[in-house]
Amino acid sequence: MEAFEYTSIDTFGKQKKGIIQADNEKQARQLLRNQQLTPIEVALVIEKQTANQTSQKTQRLSMKKTELPILIRQFATLVQAGLPLDDALKTLIEQSENKNTERILSTIHAKVMEGQSLASAMRIFPKAFDELVATSVEAGEQSGHLEAVLLQLADYLEIRDEMGKQSASALIYPLILVVTAIAVVAGLMVYVVPKVVHVFASTQVQLPLATRTLITISDFLSSYGGYALLFLLMMSIAFLALQNYPPFKLGWHRFLLNIPGVGRLIRVSQSARFTRTLGILTQSAVPIVSALSLSRQVVKNEVMKQACEQTATAVREGSGLAQAMKNSGQFPPLSIQLVHSGEQSGQLSQMLVRTAMVQEKDVENKLKTLISAMQPLAILFVGIMVLFIVLAMLLPIFQINTIFQ
Repeated sequence: MEAFEYTSIDTFGKQKKGIIQADNEKQARQLLRNQQLTPIEVALVIEKQTANQTSQKTQRLSMKKTELPILIRQFATLVQAGLPLDDALKTLIEQSENKNTERILSTIHAKVMEGQSLASAMRIFPKAFDELVATSVEAGEQSGHLEAVLLQLADYLEIRDEMGKQSASALIYPLILVVTAIAVVAGLMVYVVPKVVHVFASTQVQLPLATRTLITISDFLSSYGGYALLFLLMMSIAFLALQNYPPFKLGWHRFLLNIPGVGRLIRVSQSARFTRTLGILTQSAVPIVSALSLSRQVVKNEVMKQACEQTATAVREGSGLAQAMKNSGQFPPLSIQLVHSGEQSGQLSQMLVRTAMVQEKDVENKLKTLISAMQPLAILFVGIMVLFIVLAMLLPIFQINTIFQ
């Protein structure tokens, strides 16, 4: 069966759109007529793929980042309730409110009904389901523990989504505050300060250092502010472009890891991603070497990614996992010790997940501390800028009053 997207008119003359499953377009049109719908346009959701070329339409179809954890959680719940894959996918399709998600699920349902595995159907949509999800589902299908794998995946995706939100929230408020303050101060420098300075200049009085500094900054912004802004914009574009240049990206990521405090936070968070993914895959009966290669893909920092590659190579050559992680020189000592304990006790998969939980809790606490520290620091920064401007404007007035008394 295939999934067809249709546009039709009902008996009341109203246009209706949706997705229907059928063996071919002719059958799809007949099914619509049986529902008292007049088909206007019927087209395959996904075109047939050649052996060596993936349809561009499948590459474009994706879903929101926040939608995937919810979808996997709902799917796991339906499977846990005893529903066959066919009925579980139908239920998800019926309750889907996003058009792209409905198309994706309808195509997956059609492929499953044709006899394909759920994992192979998911791989049609690489932007919607990454390799971690597809490989975990494939392992769950092969081992007969799909329900457990889906629940683990849902937990992992929800934690990953929550950590991303916490990282963003740590920066949004201070960033907005600082940017707004800079914009207001720049406006004062360009439009207000020159007018006040004109009054001071007519007094022929030696102005205080703070006032002279303020005048210098004001003159610079008035004359070259536009060029400075353009320069910063070009530098930002160049920086983003250089992120596609591997040596620069590696050097930048190494620099971030060497920043006190920030480097440890990045190292722990990336290690948590690696160990949790590895734990999920090994619990799903994926061989350790293959699991290591897949786990490397979820690590974003290039230095940490190289450490994961070194670890995978060492394990492939016969080294223990904990020793390989230690030799890479990038993983936190606590995670290495916990993994070593898991190897010694024969419960490596469970200990990997526990290691990730410990590290994620550490990152969460560090982020809360960072948020608590950044907000007052941002307010202090704004206050200092405003105080400097006020003092620079008032000091000449006090000086003039002293002279004329």
